[in-house]
Amino acid sequence: MDQSPSMQAQDSLRSHESEPELKEMYTHKIVSSPDSLYTLEHKRQTPEEKSEEKKMIYCVRFDPEDSKVLAVGNSWLRVGFSDGCIGIYRVSNLEKIFTLGEGTLTEERFPVGGIRWRPKVYTKSERILVSATVDGVLNYWNPLNGKLTGSIKPEKPRSDLLCLDYTKDGTRLAAAGRRKAIKIFDDEKRVLLTKLRPKGQQKPGHSNRIFAVKFDSMGKTLITGGWDLTVKVWDVNSGTVAHSIYGPEINGDAIDLYEDGDLFVTGSHRSKEALQVWSLSYGKLVETIEWDMEKPGDSSLLQCAQFEKGGSQYIAACGSGRNEARIFEKGPKNTYSFSCGVVDLPLACSSIDLSSTQNLLAVGCCDGRCRLFERVKKSEQQNDMEFTSVP
Repeated sequence: MDQSPSMQAQDSLRSHESEPELKEMYTHKIVSSPDSLYTLEHKRQTPEEKSEEKKMIYCVRFDPEDSKVLAVGNSWLRVGFSDGCIGIYRVSNLEKIFTLGEGTLTEERFPVGGIRWRPKVYTKSERILVSATVDGVLNYWNPLNGKLTGSIKPEKPRSDLLCLDYTKDGTRLAAAGRRKAIKIFDDEKRVLLTKLRPKGQQKPGHSNRIFAVKFDSMGKTLITGGWDLTVKVWDVNSGTVAHSIYGPEINGDAIDLYEDGDLFVTGSHRSKEALQVWSLSYGKLVETIEWDMEKPGDSSLLQCAQFEKGGSQYIAACGSGRNEARIFEKGPKNTYSFSCGVVDLPLACSSIDLSSTQNLLAVGCCDGRCRLFERVKKSEQQNDMEFTSVP
């Protein structure tokens, strides 16, 4: 029996309805490795929004141009009700500038599965943010005035879109979700170019929902992953699978590629060997990163993972378990080890983003709030610290 779209959205985003109500005050702990020169400093957080409905943040993204603007995609989690609004915040004080979708979309709104800033490559290009919703629509927003500039609607209803990614030159956009096929669009014309979903081959496509898509720097290769415990490396031109990797369980925006190299990272929604680095060319495992040195082999159930912007020195990831987000640093032997992070947040961490021009880490949580941290050099006396935060 098919589920209603709102029930599918709730299933796709793994509702946290059973979580206890938050207290007015909570504690979180900043942790760092004794060998690391850095720690995190809590800067600020978005204000609590009063509502009878339960909301989580499913995606956060800094403006890649200057990291002065932060986009936060919200998802209401309750059967029969959903809200696809996106908050645009000023990074300096997390003041909300606009709420995209509020009063603009007249039809029923659906949770936001993913957001991406369009690369600024067109001569007359304005700053554009694209959102993918679980009813299968791609919406184009102007975050400078809060207006919807256009949409790409699905051919069939209930075509949930849970993830998206741009080519580096901004000419094509890939999106995927419930229907297990990856759609590639011409971004300027906003039309569908092709679908990737080979059948009857030695290396078939996905057999379950897709939660992450990532182009390489040339736009010729696409990496995808989802609930079927496989990561696919696609040759975009031929539409075939170059490598099929069994093992990673991708449940969010948890695949990222180092643009100028051969490495990509995956974050799995499992308690063992969750954070891993792979070779793009060979489709082979390069390293399994130890999540917590105090508990060897154990990991959070990861929801999001990414490299730093434009480099591979740092990897950030977040998830449930201890409701945490952590940053890992590459050492002299080209292996990664824990550097610093935040643990014991009120609810699970569902999304993260590292800024491109500042040492900032945005953490979106299942309590509907986004928290901003700065990576700073620690003093000689500075150890793990516990903080009490007041909403």
